[in-house]
Amino acid sequence: MPETLPGSIDVIIDINHDNHFDAVKAKNAGVRAVIHKASEGATFQDPLYRQRRQQALAAGLLWGAYHFSSARQASDQAENFLAATQVGDATVDNSATLFCLDFEPSSSGPDMTLAQAHDFVTRVRDKTGRWPMIYGGNMLRDAVQAHGADPILKNCPLWYARYRSQPVGIPVDTWPHFTLWQYTDGKLGPAPHAFAGLAATDRDCYVGDEAGLKKAWPFADYFKTAPGANDQNG
Repeated sequence: MPETLPGSIDVIIDINHDNHFDAVKAKNAGVRAVIHKASEGATFQDPLYRQRRQQALAAGLLWGAYHFSSARQASDQAENFLAATQVGDATVDNSATLFCLDFEPSSSGPDMTLAQAHDFVTRVRDKTGRWPMIYGGNMLRDAVQAHGADPILKNCPLWYARYRSQPVGIPVDTWPHFTLWQYTDGKLGPAPHAFAGLAATDRDCYVGDEAGLKKAWPFADYFKTAPGANDQNG
């Protein structure tokens, strides 16, 4: 774990189809949770998401799914994400799957707006019964700070991207603290960048121990404990 964050565990990676992944090897190296890209925009679905979900769960890893945002209609993006993760499929148990909106600059055109993010997370909440996590760094921070405390996003646990020695600059009016901190993309940010025997990749911290992480995952009850969150559930 980064030496600057005492009391945390550094056992989470986030990946997509471009990353090599061996679930058993990852667990043996110390990984305890994987958050995998499920979809992007209104149509793209990660071709390895479902296969790797099976592999990770079979290895005893915690599992999460994220949607990479774009400027396409938020309702279409939400439907794409829900289809990719098979929400509503009676043969798939998503009760322990962490859901997340990745709110960062788009790789294929204009960026998602804050209003679209509100629409996306609300639609996921309506379909799943829980608010998804939201991931972001500079773009998310600047968008939220420009409008003050966000009555919708404060229901969503924050996965904060900040490649510094400390996760500074959190918009505390909306999130008093982060839930996960992505401290490196495998190149930038403090070490360590890779687990032993694995390629460098995005790595993430959680403040607590492994038992606490397992109990809290997939952070479905966050909004019940977020300050003031129950006043406005969106």
